[in-house]
Amino acid sequence: MAIYHLEAKIISRGTGRSAVAAAAYQSGGTLYNDYDGITHDYAKKGGVLYSEILLPDSAPAEWADRQTFWNAVEEAEKTKDSRLARQLIVALPTELTMQEWLPMLREFVREQCVAKGMCADFAVHDTDGHNPHAHILLTVRPLDETGKWQAKTQKEYLCRRGEEEQGFTSTEFPQAKAEGWEKLYKYRREDGTAGWYTPAEAALHPAWERISKQPKATKFGRQNPVCEAWNSEAQILVWREAWADCLNRALEQKQCPVRVTHLSHAARGLDEQPTVHEGYVARNLEKQGLVADRCELNREIRADNKLLRELKAALQKLTGAAVYSVERIAQMLETIRDKIVLAEYQLTINSREAREYRNTAESVRPVLAEIRTVGQQILARTAERKTAQTEKDACGLLHPVRLHQLTGQIAALGEEIEELREKKSMLLASLDCRSDADAKAVAERLKAIEQSITKLAAQRDKLTAQREDAVAEFESVHSEIRPEDMPAVTDQRTNLRSSHDDAIAVLLQEHYGGAYHDLDRINAASRADAAIGEQSGEVAIQAISREQEHQHPQAAEPPKHKQNKNYEMSR
Repeated sequence: MAIYHLEAKIISRGTGRSAVAAAAYQSGGTLYNDYDGITHDYAKKGGVLYSEILLPDSAPAEWADRQTFWNAVEEAEKTKDSRLARQLIVALPTELTMQEWLPMLREFVREQCVAKGMCADFAVHDTDGHNPHAHILLTVRPLDETGKWQAKTQKEYLCRRGEEEQGFTSTEFPQAKAEGWEKLYKYRREDGTAGWYTPAEAALHPAWERISKQPKATKFGRQNPVCEAWNSEAQILVWREAWADCLNRALEQKQCPVRVTHLSHAARGLDEQPTVHEGYVARNLEKQGLVADRCELNREIRADNKLLRELKAALQKLTGAAVYSVERIAQMLETIRDKIVLAEYQLTINSREAREYRNTAESVRPVLAEIRTVGQQILARTAERKTAQTEKDACGLLHPVRLHQLTGQIAALGEEIEELREKKSMLLASLDCRSDADAKAVAERLKAIEQSITKLAAQRDKLTAQREDAVAEFESVHSEIRPEDMPAVTDQRTNLRSSHDDAIAVLLQEHYGGAYHDLDRINAASRADAAIGEQSGEVAIQAISREQEHQHPQAAEPPKHKQNKNYEMSR
């Protein structure tokens, strides 16, 4: 189904990338980079369905050629860490076809990028037939009316007027000068120290010597306002919203009921956890019968969200009537208690899993560290033996003493290496590994376990917060009960308890399957009762006691003489 995804990246020389290479990759072509003399050939790359260049009116016509265009971009940037281009990656809805993707992409790129002065090169990819997406490569340096590149920044001179300091560009300085601002230059004072002063300030000290030709300027200069707008966080937000609008218009025209949104769950006021992007690698692993971490995490999130929706729906149904009533209060209290029981159960599972993960990590981590240490020792000793063997081969028979020493050294090193290998073999066997590749796989699993421990810690914090919120909600509702209605509320809660406990058991069985244990649920219920200030089963016990008092009023308060008689009998 249609999903929303928009990711923005920067193509920068500082990270070892080039705009020409990025353009060649996303277009599936062969491009030569004049800047570094490298040819980037992706002609055999599959999955590229379409590519196109869109230019503003001021751009040179020859830039319609991809190699000419991106080499012009590379030529304009002089530094080794220059930002060369920006890349947007957007997911395309599978409900639409190529004939419907292209008009949607052209509309978005023209209105949101080219109309602002950017040059754009976009391509449609679908490597496996199930993950269509588009790469949009954009320029980061604006053009003037004649098609020449503008500067990204302007030099900004620091000027002083009285006690004030302010920066001005070369075009702003004439007006600033007329208003009394002066540039700062470096002067050496009589004591040999130096500082930045205006010519007017230095004129008061004839002995001072000016030692700088250039006036003082800010470190990075003044950013071009167009570049500043393009690089802003606000621009990313505009792109995100505009892409969602384009998708929804196209889906509406196709009469598809599904819609997407660029807003996060928090911005939409949703309590549900958002799923993560799985990607084709994870889905391919799942097709091969393997479990991908991302897919497994999404399954857990969807199950948790389903549970949350069911609880919220039940709570909303029960709290729909605003009129005070014993039945309503009892239902609300039991429903809130359900939330606390569920949180306690999930905390139990969380603690158990975290403990198992920690035990595994604590047992595996030192063994892997020792395997690495022994491996490094083997490499070091092997290098020593190789050096000694080389010296022995060059020594010859003319140096019998040194030859003898080297022979013994080589033999000793050989024995030490064999001992280290045996030690490493035993360490590998302790992890049920036969080779370094197996140990590497164990290290990867350890990394996944440590990530799981971190996720479980975050989940525990969230569950604890949910439990505390529910306890506060329970106390708030409980405080609404009138004193005279307390027995009736307790009776009503007792009548509801069995059905609520059964419903919780069904939810947990659906969620956890064979991992569900009823004893854990009972223990979770006991902890929930303690959290709300009730002993386990206290509601039912109080109701039974009142029923007995009602049926046998004499038993509630035995006469004094009967109490004494019983006391005498007990003696």
